Amino acid sequence: MLRGLYGAAAGMLTQQQRQEMLTNNLANAQTPGYKADQASIRSFPEMLLEARNVNTVTGRGYQIGSLSTGTYMQEATPNFIQGSLLESGNSTDFALLDGVLPEGEEGARPMLFFTVQGDDGTPRYTRNGQFAVSDSGQLVTTEGFPVLNGAGQTIQVENEEFLINEQGAITNSEGANLGQIGIAYAEDARDLVKEGNGLLRAEEELPANAFDFQIRQRFVEQSNVDSNQTMADMMSAMRTFEANQKVLQAYDQSLDKAVNEVGRIG
Repeated sequence: MLRGLYGAAAGMLTQQQRQEMLTNNLANAQTPGYKADQASIRSFPEMLLEARNVNTVTGRGYQIGSLSTGTYMQEATPNFIQGSLLESGNSTDFALLDGVLPEGEEGARPMLFFTVQGDDGTPRYTRNGQFAVSDSGQLVTTEGFPVLNGAGQTIQVENEEFLINEQGAITNSEGANLGQIGIAYAEDARDLVKEGNGLLRAEEELPANAFDFQIRQRFVEQSNVDSNQTMADMMSAMRTFEANQKVLQAYDQSLDKAVNEVGRIG
């Protein structure tokens, strides 16, 4: 009976973690460039039950069967599907369109990111192209992190009167070259960890992009969170949590009877 308690409790914890993940997705449904997390739910290894010390032909007992030991949420992996583009009209807003594999090559589309400088001076990565110009004339994120060029250096634009072409080359209003915006790519989403403020961290610095891409100035990439689907998933998680809760309550009531009523001496 106690094994059933553990299984139901594990199911409740799994759905609680899933609900927290979905709530965070929904809270960022309007965050530019945000990528929704997806839960990977796994089951614990099954236990094989065997009856021992019973009278059988072989005298070695017999197998009763397997017993599930519950589930757990292994990880939350970002879904890097391209979000829709929204025209903002701001010259400091960039939308990064996903890369395309060279002709003749097969595989998943490369995941591309803007490169910015973190608080510790090491690169961070983001899909949020809603940038600004600092008081010192640097191109920065809305949180103040400097945007880096292809050489890993900050970009000095002086003011908002600049242009960026589809290949990422930045020029001022007079046509002078201000640098090339830094674009990196990741082959595996599991190499990236969300840090907040729309930033991602990689254990090893991501390589510079080698794939075709496009940048749209005065556009921002919207979050790829599907609000309607997320709400439906949250309701499903809540119902599953409640079902496990009722199982837990049933086991608790059975244990209460076993302890306080069964075998009572009148």
